Amino acid sequence: MARPARQPPPWFVDPANRLRFLRTLELDCPEARITAPRREFRGRFAVSTRIEPTGVDQRAIVIVFTLGRPEEPKVFADGPTDSPHRYGDGSLCMWFPYDPPEARWHRSNGPTALLGHIAAHLIKEEYHRQTGRWPGAEAAH
Repeated sequence: MARPARQPPPWFVDPANRLRFLRTLELDCPEARITAPRREFRGRFAVSTRIEPTGVDQRAIVIVFTLGRPEEPKVFADGPTDSPHRYGDGSLCMWFPYDPPEARWHRSNGPTALLGHIAAHLIKEEYHRQTGRWPGAEAAH
């Protein structure tokens, strides 16, 4: 029986990669910090910061990179959680798993692009709360 191919370790296992991500994030959010992830994500890499998307109150966010999907962060935001685009654990449902690559965030896009995806999602959630309609394309849940 053949052994499965060995997977390389996630990018965030290397401390230099974690610090590079944090330093780049700090250019947009000086208060960004490496933080302890929620209990179910212990041993993963998490960063916390605050953002204030246009038309939305300032939100504390936590970005968690997991071992199983290190290129697909889970993002948690405080504030109202009533949204058709949140997972059961409260994380933002920002991408459909089968979205084309150009519609998703990739680590090579950098932390600034990730902040843009998060801000856009929070703006859409706020619009939905006010109108009952989701702006833009939606994937079935």
